[in-house]
Amino acid sequence: MTTSSSARPARSVAAPALETAGSTSVLVGVVLVQLALSLRFFAEYVGSWAWPAVYVFYVLVGTGAAVAVLRTPRVRRVVSSVWTLGLAVVALVALDSVAYPRADALREVGRGSDQDDCARRMVHNVFAGREPFAEGYFGDPCSTGPSEFFVYFPVQAWNGWFVVMPALVVLLGYAMLRVLVDTATAVLLSLSQFASWMFLELSAVGSDLLVIGWMFGVAVAASYLHRDHDALAVAGVAAYVFVAASRVPLAVVVAVSLVLLLLASGRRALRVVAPTVLGTGLLYLAGYALAPDRFTPGHLVTKSANILRYLGSGSLLSTLLVLSLVGLVVVLAFVLHADPRAFVRRHFLALQVVLMLTPLVAVAAWDLLRRDGQVAEWEAWHYLWLCVPALLVAAAHRIGGSVPLVGGARDAAVCDS
Repeated sequence: MTTSSSARPARSVAAPALETAGSTSVLVGVVLVQLALSLRFFAEYVGSWAWPAVYVFYVLVGTGAAVAVLRTPRVRRVVSSVWTLGLAVVALVALDSVAYPRADALREVGRGSDQDDCARRMVHNVFAGREPFAEGYFGDPCSTGPSEFFVYFPVQAWNGWFVVMPALVVLLGYAMLRVLVDTATAVLLSLSQFASWMFLELSAVGSDLLVIGWMFGVAVAASYLHRDHDALAVAGVAAYVFVAASRVPLAVVVAVSLVLLLLASGRRALRVVAPTVLGTGLLYLAGYALAPDRFTPGHLVTKSANILRYLGSGSLLSTLLVLSLVGLVVVLAFVLHADPRAFVRRHFLALQVVLMLTPLVAVAAWDLLRRDGQVAEWEAWHYLWLCVPALLVAAAHRIGGSVPLVGGARDAAVCDS
């Protein structure tokens, strides 16, 4: 398919994006979020009495360093170079080549993460002609959905795929950010991930959360920009289908995201919505047909229902957190704005962050409460990383500012936020 040059999304100029105070504030805010996500790392690996102080010190020093880099032109030019990003990606591969085998070996003693193991077992089962879904080495049903086969099939021949995948995800994210903003800003946003120990931990254990998160970021950004750009429309559909079919509850998140897309761009969005719904449905139907008695991704439906019952019956704190996030969106959309569609068009990417964040906050609060507030054991905290790529995409658009909305040039005037 060919696309005319007029349909290509605009890119902003490098210098103004990094020179303005507003852009600096957005970049510092993004780094602050990345640093804050390191919470569980310090609770788990630093002494029980000292970790809060060390964690706060880390966040403050990291934020200060980010401000210093952005306010020093010579240093900023070096850090925002594509060569710096390239070195960081190479260093990540080197780190994971050492860390992943050690993390994977922890399964022999019942520790570590089984997310990589579930993806690997599904791939091996498909190539062997067996039922694709299985149980993790902890004995729990694997949550991995059928779409992950198309990303992880290389592990059939090479287990090192888990080592290089985090680096490939970083490059995928950079490519998407580069569509939205200038090279230097895209590099800085990409590098912000390396400030988070959560990101480094997920990389070391071969977690598929990195892939799912960036696929969601690509889905909303590509669909947001697609207009008459065929390549972006295809990328949006592929990414949406992957996310929706990677975990059953995420199909609900994608469904709401598509509703927002329809509100923002009307019938133009059908070229993304229709194939996404069809592709997701076919993947789940095929997966269920292959293993109707062992469709392990479906266990998340029961688990989600149990979480909702818990939140609704016993946990006031969790309920308030969820209701406050949802209520904020509803109030802003329907009270402060007479036209909900105009509100969605103006804040499309920010709404996607809130959309992904809302259920994850509920799950994280549920997990922390059932663990009696033990932050070091707070496994669901890692799920919050799924919001990070969408946040980076929203930040890139806020800094770039010149890329029109999905609805066309007519809507460009309302997308300055």
